[in-house]
Amino acid sequence: MTNGQRRRRWARSELVFAGVIGFVLAPLLFVAAPGPMGPPPPQWATLATLSVGAGGILAGFIWMVRIYRADPEPDPGAWRYRERA
Repeated sequence: MTNGQRRRRWARSELVFAGVIGFVLAPLLFVAAPGPMGPPPPQWATLATLSVGAGGILAGFIWMVRIYRADPEPDPGAWRYRERA
């Protein structure tokens, strides 16, 4: 197995781990958490906090998938392949 294949397998396992943590464990912990001990917080604050958190998890996961699917080798016209003068 080459170094690139090993890293690709590692990246795939990171995506699975992030998916399980972000889309299974985090909602489960939210549902299992006890309620507030005082007066209920304003509804808009709770909704805003949940939206920002869920949006951050989703954006991070989409970014990870984008990086995973990118071409690992740039085209031959890239600057590092050019001859030095």
